[in-house]
Amino acid sequence: MDRSSWISRYRDEIFAGVLSGLLLALVFPPFPTRYLVVFALVPLFWYFIRLARGEVRDIGSRAVASEDARRKGSYLVKRSLVVGFSFGVAFFLILLYWVSNLIPASSARMPWLLIPGLILLVAYLSCYSALFSVALSFLIRRIGLVALFAAPALWSLTEIARSRGELGFSWGILPYALALYPRTLQGLSVYGPFGLSFLLVLVNLLLSFALFGRTRMGRVVSFTIAIIIAGAHIGWGTWEMNQYDARLEGRERERDIAVVQPNVDLGIKWRPEYRDSVFNEIDRLALEAFARGARVVIFPETAAPVSLSHAHFYRERLKILAMKLGVDILIGYVDHEPAGAGWRAYNSAGLIDSTGKLTDQYNKVNLLPFGERLPYSQYIPALSRLNFGQANFEPGKEQTLFESQVGKFGVLICFESIFSDYTRRYVLNGADFLVNITNDGWFGSRRGPIQHAEMAILRSVENRVTLVRAANTGISMVVDPMGRVRQKIDLDLEGILMDTIDRSSGLSFYCRNGHLIFYIMVLINLAIVMVNPIFWRRM
Repeated sequence: MDRSSWISRYRDEIFAGVLSGLLLALVFPPFPTRYLVVFALVPLFWYFIRLARGEVRDIGSRAVASEDARRKGSYLVKRSLVVGFSFGVAFFLILLYWVSNLIPASSARMPWLLIPGLILLVAYLSCYSALFSVALSFLIRRIGLVALFAAPALWSLTEIARSRGELGFSWGILPYALALYPRTLQGLSVYGPFGLSFLLVLVNLLLSFALFGRTRMGRVVSFTIAIIIAGAHIGWGTWEMNQYDARLEGRERERDIAVVQPNVDLGIKWRPEYRDSVFNEIDRLALEAFARGARVVIFPETAAPVSLSHAHFYRERLKILAMKLGVDILIGYVDHEPAGAGWRAYNSAGLIDSTGKLTDQYNKVNLLPFGERLPYSQYIPALSRLNFGQANFEPGKEQTLFESQVGKFGVLICFESIFSDYTRRYVLNGADFLVNITNDGWFGSRRGPIQHAEMAILRSVENRVTLVRAANTGISMVVDPMGRVRQKIDLDLEGILMDTIDRSSGLSFYCRNGHLIFYIMVLINLAIVMVNPIFWRRM
């Protein structure tokens, strides 16, 4: 079969998948069309509605409507693979194209591999959308049109699957599209990010039936339910925010925590001849923060371009600075420890308290695949000898709870902020607030840093704690427990944010129980679909 006949055979699948992928890509930064998140999947569901009804065209203009054709599993699998993979390619290619534009200072030794690397990343992630599509088509073959109502459960379960393991990468899950709209996020404190994905897919599905349902009654009911779900969700979120604000009304707010954005050029940061200049900037910014009332000063990931365990001169310099100012200083650095004839390297953060003591250190546990370590290299040692410019860090063994003058906190280094389960364990273990330190200057475009920053916002809502984010070149910010960005410093600027740590009243339901409510939603969803109510057959 030549290319033109293949495209002709699967044109419905390619059209539906690519159109939905393009629409979904438009709900993420830098595009302003976030509202499309409730509509982006409609073309995809429109295709599956037609597939379930036997209205999808085969080669040429022949319609496949017979029961025999519907029962052919291979027929449905092929078509569902094409529509799911087409969707994934269109979506992830637009969402992540900045990966091919990393700056030279990112240490990529083979920049010509960036575009093939992007292609492989997009292909890998598209396998999850193809998995969703195949699972949905399998259910359609078994139980018919009603199987479409399993889509919320199947979609959110595939999002969980691609967020786990050595290759876990939750970039682009649906709730991140709403990061700038805190009224829509409050449910995260109950059912977590995948529960919100579930609801967003359900609204998309209901709107699909509102547009393409066979009966007028079915269309009206679908639209009404979609409006009720969205309205109730936003209404409850508004009430939650008002209740929180009422509890804080009249309280004095001391701005005693400083978030520093040094904006150091990555091209010179690691050069030995600039080391003193970098530390002079650390001194200057810490002094300015102290003058503005800071008791804790937060510097970004690898802000200190030395290993504090071995660079005694610079470690003493930081200790003297903390003692002189009477402040606690959290700072990121690359640390080393002996390992046989060589060294183990860690992406670390350490807290030097006001007495000059390095009280504790956190070694990053969740390393960026291919950026900080080759996946599975702990099982296949030969992989660690490959050098594409990745850091080859060792993962840390445990989470560290730091104690400061303004409370206990956990540190999320760089993309650890995208892991909701990992983050909530900090708060469950006693963290009063969260700190995200990162260095996004190597992204090479504005889109990557903005997407990365917005994902961190959800962690504050899920756990009802303040999150402070210090980024070397931006975006640094302070996020309150309702997910509102109180202050921020934009990209490629130097600055200091002074703020306070607000605390909510107790642990959120999600923090205490994890994804419990989400899994209950999934079980109920699948159970209802299997029951196959008679009135749904008329839609």
